Amino acid sequence: MTRHSTKKITEKVGNINHRQKGLTVGKQHWKVEKQPAWLVAAIKRTIAALPGGYAEAAEWLDVTENALFNRLRTDGDQVFPMGWAMVLQQASGTKYIADAVSRNSNSVNVPLVELEEVDNGDINQRLMESIEWIGKHSAYLRKATEDGVIDATEKQQIDENSYQVMAKWQEHLTLLFRIFCEPEESGARECAAPGALACRIRGETNA
Repeated sequence: MTRHSTKKITEKVGNINHRQKGLTVGKQHWKVEKQPAWLVAAIKRTIAALPGGYAEAAEWLDVTENALFNRLRTDGDQVFPMGWAMVLQQASGTKYIADAVSRNSNSVNVPLVELEEVDNGDINQRLMESIEWIGKHSAYLRKATEDGVIDATEKQQIDENSYQVMAKWQEHLTLLFRIFCEPEESGARECAAPGALACRIRGETNA
């Protein structure tokens, strides 16, 4: 075998190794994107909201606690099924996962409620809650800008509070329009409440 042939073989082996390394890096990147840190944090927060913590979560999903831990490890090769996450969110009565997905999709999660259970007090409550969050936002801003620099912790606090401001405000508007708006002329979308509630708003009865 000539020296020229040996050099070509060495170059080919090097190219193959480089491609394999690239595939490995790409696969690792895919795994990180498949289960980002913010989603893991939201799932852990949801589990913590359960009275029984991980033990109760495992019972809800009919799996072992180790199965949960293995799927929430930052260096693990398993991912936490979204179906499991939705079950735990419903069981905990929280919206941490939905909020996390919305925030990382540049959106705001606005929970809907049963209209038959809503009255003016509920609408005003959402409005007052949004005003309270705005007050907190103002306080956070004053504190964070005292030294002329907003650090990472302060930014996270402001971001989380700002999200709550938008969410509560949208909840207020959604309830307001769903209950008190008259149906649009086109009939494409109705924002008045159906049935007895809509009649009550217009001062009518079904009798």
